[in-house]
Amino acid sequence: MSSESCRSNPPLQTALPINFIIIGGGIAGLACAIALRRVGHHATVLERKERANVSSHSGIRLPPNCTKILYHWGLRGILMQKAMITHTLLFSRYESGEFLGTHIWDEGMLKETRGQFMLTTHAELHEVLYDAAIALGADIRYGTEVQEIDPESPTVKLASGEVLSGDVLVGADGEFGVSRALVLEGRDDGTPTGLALYDTTISQDELLERANFLYEDNGIIVAFGLGRAIVVYPIQDKAELAFQWYGPDEEDIGRYGDAASADIHSVANAVHKDLRAVMSRVRKAVRVSIRDHEDLEDWVAGDSRLVLIGEAAHPFPPGTIQASAMAIEDGAVLAKLFSHLSEERQIESFLYAFQELRQSRVRQVREQEFGGVFYMTLPDADAAAQRDKGLREKAAAGLNALDGSEEASKAWEEMEVIFGYDCEDQADDWWLKWGMLRERALSVDQAAAPSLLDFSKMITEVSSTVIDEESQ
Repeated sequence: MSSESCRSNPPLQTALPINFIIIGGGIAGLACAIALRRVGHHATVLERKERANVSSHSGIRLPPNCTKILYHWGLRGILMQKAMITHTLLFSRYESGEFLGTHIWDEGMLKETRGQFMLTTHAELHEVLYDAAIALGADIRYGTEVQEIDPESPTVKLASGEVLSGDVLVGADGEFGVSRALVLEGRDDGTPTGLALYDTTISQDELLERANFLYEDNGIIVAFGLGRAIVVYPIQDKAELAFQWYGPDEEDIGRYGDAASADIHSVANAVHKDLRAVMSRVRKAVRVSIRDHEDLEDWVAGDSRLVLIGEAAHPFPPGTIQASAMAIEDGAVLAKLFSHLSEERQIESFLYAFQELRQSRVRQVREQEFGGVFYMTLPDADAAAQRDKGLREKAAAGLNALDGSEEASKAWEEMEVIFGYDCEDQADDWWLKWGMLRERALSVDQAAAPSLLDFSKMITEVSSTVIDEESQ
């Protein structure tokens, strides 16, 4: 088997196509529309922004558990045109520029995951998903704001006054959207962590020879600092670099979609002179607050047909590897479950099965992603020194940065599980172990129950009663 997924069989088609209204046309919404259309359901996507304003040119990293899904969906060819494969991580010190070590992703591990690590931009991924959704027949409406949601109907009321009804509503409008607010019965701004991601790009022409080491293997450089960090990697066929600086947040909440107004060079301090020279050339950045949002007990609104996916269900720290991957996994799992839909009564059970399958997975991954951010930006000098010492020792021994120590090996094993996870297989397993079992049990119960229209049985019982009475 090759290092990427080679599934080619067409997906199972639902016996009962229904109408899904997806609120939000970002990565989560478009991925969900693709997955649902692939199995035969109808998908309408409602996005309040105009198409040109939905995506940004900030960098995005796609892990193997994400790319394998996109490969399953027949998008490998276009992804290879839009994104670049990466194999290497390079670690250094933020303050001194000291080289700490390298990690090269194991080819055997990648082969087992059936995916690849890829680098692209949010805009390019959005374009790939949009084109695929349109090609599959999804109805995507931009400039369409949902003002009210009635999950019991289930209907949505638009700002224009139009009311749309569907069989299932999917909230994919992010952590600050109307869908999450409805489930929470209020707005959730999250708890401040004190950190923010300052997201921007820099042109290759601005760096000249300074970035050559990144271009050789599409490498990702991570600079660890005290309460600060930098992540840099090539994008757009190496014409630019994604530049993501982690540092102190401000009082007001910053989010994607805000104007790029932050001057990283003016707020960064104690950075090594080589990194400062690079930072002096980056464009103004969007500041995105890193906040810890409440874990939702339910992703389904009561007993209704509104379900949350993506950031609406589980906000991730911005800029992390798995944020978009989890949103794409959500759409894939939801569609896999609903490919088995044959009767309307199954809808509620499939929605709760989706929640059951996704919650534990997402919580594990989200916890690790938060841990990664705090690991990069350790504010305690002693803890940071201990981290750096371990990296230096592994580099001196010729080991990968994520290999060697017991702690690193445990983290690496967890990472292998996360990367190797196949969400569509998990959904199929649920159907085989629980879904089919439930359907068979219902069939047995229905077969055992007397039919209301079984007149022959009723006549036999009446005749028997009459005979018994006469004999007495």
